[in-house]
Amino acid sequence: MISEDYFHQVFSSLPRQGPGYSEATGKAWSLLPAVPPRPSILDIGCGTGTQTRDLAALSGGTITAVDIYEPFLAQLAERAEREGLSERIRTRQASMDDLPFDQKEFDIIWSEGAIDIMGFELGLTLWKQYCKHGGFMVVSDMALFDSPAPQELVDFWKPYGVTVFGEEEKAQQIADAELRLLHTFRLEEKGWLEHFYDPMHTVIQKLRKEKGENPECAAVLNALEGEAVMYRKFKKFYGYTFFVMQKP
Repeated sequence: MISEDYFHQVFSSLPRQGPGYSEATGKAWSLLPAVPPRPSILDIGCGTGTQTRDLAALSGGTITAVDIYEPFLAQLAERAEREGLSERIRTRQASMDDLPFDQKEFDIIWSEGAIDIMGFELGLTLWKQYCKHGGFMVVSDMALFDSPAPQELVDFWKPYGVTVFGEEEKAQQIADAELRLLHTFRLEEKGWLEHFYDPMHTVIQKLRKEKGENPECAAVLNALEGEAVMYRKFKKFYGYTFFVMQKP
């Protein structure tokens, strides 16, 4: 079993695959002006789709939920069926850098905690083509709140190739992508701890008991726990920011 399988074992067991919570999704939604009555929404990097189902409840529209990992999509489809949302949520397996949709197909492009996989600037530039003129883009992404970041944190991110930009730098990247920034707000601490790292800790402890002697498994679990330690230690310096944008 490859290490990636252990990674997905942890994340498949979580209510969310990244920091966030339903109230934050609702707040971002409330900041959108003049949304059509039944908007078409593209949720990129949906994972198991907690925010996808929230969007269905908030919008009255149809949501196309995209992820590269088919088991996540299967979980979402099963939950949508159970909640009576299967006619309004459709899943599609695809890579976020090669999406199989037409230009200007969607009223709203949505992505919580996933754009960092390809990079904030590149993600905005590629994804905006699928958004109608006058439509909206909403993404949450990691941002630096206070600089410079502590060297310990920089050293931790370095092996992952992570460079975290400040909110002003991201605002400039939004302008460079020819998008209009409407609102920003920071994800509250509970989105990281109560809704992400705390349930992750429970899953990790269970997996350690079952398979922790496997070196690949242990390496994955150690890395994930290391992320949680860094956040608790340096949360004043970074977190997630929601960016609510409009395509002119």
